[in-house]
Amino acid sequence: MKQRGRPKGRSTDRRSFGPLGDLIRKHRLERGHGLADVAKACSCSVQFISNIEHGRAPLPWEKLPSISDFLKISMEELQAANLSVRSDFQSFAKTAKARAGLAASTFTHVARDKELQEILQAYQVASLANRKKFVKSAIKLLSE
Repeated sequence: MKQRGRPKGRSTDRRSFGPLGDLIRKHRLERGHGLADVAKACSCSVQFISNIEHGRAPLPWEKLPSISDFLKISMEELQAANLSVRSDFQSFAKTAKARAGLAASTFTHVARDKELQEILQAYQVASLANRKKFVKSAIKLLSE
């Protein structure tokens, strides 16, 4: 059977596509896995994993445990990175890269808190309008 694409774990693209994509790509490449390996581990398509790595799609909450186990990334770190993508923090990160790293580390640190876990779960099932309100409030609080 003919192999397609580059060998596993080899990528020439070093652009940043946000905290979630960078986190997944970094761990995937460190372990020598290809997109197909990650896709198989979380029962989704290669294109979907590529979209996540390139910042075009958030990671579904139900896929977090399988990605976490396969790539050996802590759940807290994945949740924080995923929240930043889901809450449209990409524009915040582009305009304030220094503060984006701080915001991601703050979310990672606080993600162990039970209250934040409840907020993440509520955000997941919230309407788009409520998610946008949450993002505006979070950005306002983080920029004070």
